Amino acid sequence: MENKPKELAEDLFPLLMSSIEKFHWYDSRPGHPNFIFGRLEFRKRIDPALAEEAWKIALGRQPLAGVQPEKIKRRWHWAPGVDSEVGRSGVIKGSFNYQGFKSLPEAWDFEGCELGVALSCHLEIRAGNFQGASEELHEASVDGLTMVYFAVHHSISDGAGAILVVNEWLAIYFNLEAGRVAATGLQRLEFERLRTRNHLGILSWSYLKHFFQQPVALFGATKFIFRKSLDLTAQKDVADGSTRLYPTIIGHWVDAAAVGGLNRESCRLGVTFNSILLGRLFVALAKFMARDGGDHRKDWLRIILPISLRGMSDRRMPAANKTTIVQLDRRVDGHSEADSFYQNLDREIRIIRGWQLDKIFLICIRLLAIVDPLLRQVAGSRKSRGTVVFTNLGEPFRKLLKSRSKLNCEVIEQFDLVGPVREGTPLNYTVARHGDRLRVSLHYDASVFSAKRAEELLETYVSELHRDSSCEAN
Repeated sequence: MENKPKELAEDLFPLLMSSIEKFHWYDSRPGHPNFIFGRLEFRKRIDPALAEEAWKIALGRQPLAGVQPEKIKRRWHWAPGVDSEVGRSGVIKGSFNYQGFKSLPEAWDFEGCELGVALSCHLEIRAGNFQGASEELHEASVDGLTMVYFAVHHSISDGAGAILVVNEWLAIYFNLEAGRVAATGLQRLEFERLRTRNHLGILSWSYLKHFFQQPVALFGATKFIFRKSLDLTAQKDVADGSTRLYPTIIGHWVDAAAVGGLNRESCRLGVTFNSILLGRLFVALAKFMARDGGDHRKDWLRIILPISLRGMSDRRMPAANKTTIVQLDRRVDGHSEADSFYQNLDREIRIIRGWQLDKIFLICIRLLAIVDPLLRQVAGSRKSRGTVVFTNLGEPFRKLLKSRSKLNCEVIEQFDLVGPVREGTPLNYTVARHGDRLRVSLHYDASVFSAKRAEELLETYVSELHRDSSCEAN
């Protein structure tokens, strides 16, 4: 059954904005728009008209698509956009600056974007020859390849929500292409879940039983507040005033043999696959800084780790932002190839999740939101919040690949799904499983790093992920 959000608008809207939504709203600015960006490259021709129709249907199932903030009795709410079709219109002009595509027509222009428009979900479709060193994009498909770009504002959706929208768009497209009803195979979304998206559950027994441990946790949190992490903007190699496009995203594949080696390593150490990925990123950053010159041995590397707070009860929730962040610190010279390095990292993450310490950030945001100008000031600060951001998306297209759409891994040639970069935090790494391979994407701030330097940063990490397979081969 197809969901009809517009029919529920009178009951759902105006919808009170959550504190994390306001944080991401205030954190968006010209030059560093707070969007989740994505690109899909298909080994087939995607019909633009059919894709736009599917996009409209997919966004029609998302109540927060196309909303804009509205102040009601001194409190910010989400309300349907003045032109509700702005957020659901599908194809827009402009493109992304992906390395290797040197003559893209233009970057998306966020400079003069009204907030209500900027909070929309956008899609662009371009067909052409994307292999080789082509200097231009062609309107007609040459090799049967199609590139699809999309952007979702971070205040209305987290990564999981963006993946939901994209998966539904793909499912609807292939349904329409096959002559099936558009909503065939789609789960029914529960719009009322949006009213509970801001609930933390801090009064639950699982939290109260660790109450006596919270002073220890707060003591640990103060170390993050007063500890200065390594700011990579100091390693700037781009001249001031140089023109740039936004976003700038590159990506590499980690092959099946390397993924198998990482899985075996996680089993041997008794840690999660994610802890192995995090540990290797710490090692890669440390090695890069060692090669870069200067004495950074005693500096602190800080990885900002977004964590989803979606539970089983939220599996039918539409796209929304229900995440928090935690911070993991290690000294540049503190990385080690010893098993204990990964085991300690894994133990720290388990404690954070088990004691619900991941909710401390949201609690702080809520306290700041009591005085709205204070939240705006903190969210808009240009100070570095961490060295890099790291997100593990899991296997974003797993359900779709197993669905009746019969989509196989080969149809999606490659993809990148990334979060924004901020002033002071110029690197955002994302990993995602796709079949038996791993896609590693890097969104970098082109006002800080050149394309060459960004490629070196990505290759250093990818090399660390391939290290086990290369050792086995030797």
